[in-house]
Amino acid sequence: MINESKIMVALLNMGGPKTNEDVKEFQKHLFNDARLIRFPLSFLLQGLFAWALVKFRLEAVKERYKLIGGGSPIYKSTENQVKALAKELNRRGRNIDVTYSFNYSPPYPTNTINQIQAANKEYILPLSLYPHYSKATTGSNMFYLKKAAQEQYPSLKFIETPSYHLHDGYIEAFVDRIQEALKPGESLDDFYLIFSAHGLPVYYLMEGDPYPFLISQTVAKILTHLHRTQDWIIAYQSAVGPFKWLEPATEKVLHALATEGKKKVLIIPIAFVGDHIETTCEIDMEYRQLAQEAGITDYRMSKAIECHPRFIEALADTVEASLNKGLEKSSLKTLMEPANV
Repeated sequence: MINESKIMVALLNMGGPKTNEDVKEFQKHLFNDARLIRFPLSFLLQGLFAWALVKFRLEAVKERYKLIGGGSPIYKSTENQVKALAKELNRRGRNIDVTYSFNYSPPYPTNTINQIQAANKEYILPLSLYPHYSKATTGSNMFYLKKAAQEQYPSLKFIETPSYHLHDGYIEAFVDRIQEALKPGESLDDFYLIFSAHGLPVYYLMEGDPYPFLISQTVAKILTHLHRTQDWIIAYQSAVGPFKWLEPATEKVLHALATEGKKKVLIIPIAFVGDHIETTCEIDMEYRQLAQEAGITDYRMSKAIECHPRFIEALADTVEASLNKGLEKSSLKTLMEPANV
């Protein structure tokens, strides 16, 4: 039986710049990660391509962050989710601490492992804030977290977590957010629904990455709850770099809908559980302007699920399911191929 006081739950995400002064450092970490973004001859030229991307994108990216107040909302979002999950676990009588770990901005995996060791914890339960597994997101988080543990705290044991992308609480949180986007007396049937997910380079699919299939499963379950059979689409956003990405692109879908004469569109940020620059700037500002210029007169975005009570319940249920499932000891083998969490 595991002593719960020896467990630390760690919410995982990519991170973001806390202020505009942090944008350059964040992008350097992001583009230098060959596990996330690969360039031609990455083993030789990753640093060069990353330098070029940062140099030519930096000022434009800073301007985008300025539009949403400077820096990413991901810190406030994640810290609120940490507090909400800890409170829910405590309500259930679980004596488990909760923290978080980012890949490309503090707290880095090394910081999180140091925190866990200093707190005299023996187990880490990593819980991804990417509900739809991809090697580029959850896989990358797990790789660097386990790498840090191997180097700093090799006796730390990892508790494997199941997927929650079909959990009823997670689905119902999205359904609520969609309904909240409507005004009194309006019908959702009048809106074309775009489920917008963060894009992924196609080469991941060629390697068997399940990401788009998991997205489609979540969307299918949401549509079932909404009793919706038509006027919807899954699209992908935020492509960057000289690669082929998943299609259709969200901006192209908006143009196509406008051409077809659609006037009412609701975008659901399906792959995001908190606000990021991709929701607050890209969807809510840039795509809004694009849609209006194309002729869409009623453009809306459903809010991120953030700390929706049903979502927090889904996370707590996942923690409890993980404790029932057992342990996965950190090892060199699991370092080389992260578990699908």
